[in-house]
Amino acid sequence: MNDVRATVGARARSLYDAARTAWEVTRTAVAPVVRRAPEIVVGVGLVLSVLAVLVLVGAARNDAAISADQGTAVAEVLDGGDVGHTFIRFTASDGAVLTPDTGVLYPRGLEPGNYVIVEYDRSKPELVRVAGRSWTEGLGPVALGIVGLWVVLGPTAWALARRRKGRAEDGTTPRPDGDVTPDREPVGALR
Repeated sequence: MNDVRATVGARARSLYDAARTAWEVTRTAVAPVVRRAPEIVVGVGLVLSVLAVLVLVGAARNDAAISADQGTAVAEVLDGGDVGHTFIRFTASDGAVLTPDTGVLYPRGLEPGNYVIVEYDRSKPELVRVAGRSWTEGLGPVALGIVGLWVVLGPTAWALARRRKGRAEDGTTPRPDGDVTPDREPVGALR
């Protein structure tokens, strides 16, 4: 019976040591990310802000393409649209009946069965917008989205930087991985 206890005890210690080593490896691997958390938060905010602005740039380019070779038609709003797409059917100036795969740009307020005037690019009739609407329709939502993003991420980055500064003043900031201190040995060190 003592042999079984000794074996179970040895296995339990072995598992405990393995878990402790795994924890130390994880903590060491994550430490640089935690140290740079404020910069990472600001970087994510900048990337998301740039992407939001690029959405507006893409919409402005689509509008410029439509305006460069503009055709006008009356379109019927079709059933089967979803949040991202409102499908329409219209007859182009060359007599072709078209239903753009991507739907119509700026579809706010359209209901199936409605008839609306649309403007399209005659050289690429898949590019269609509701007449009288343009990329400027997105300025408000994008600006609000960016402001909302920074209302959340700004204080978060500030709090993380302040926490890091407080830890540095207390001396509790983890040292770089190469430093050996009495309370912290390199991962995998023999005991």
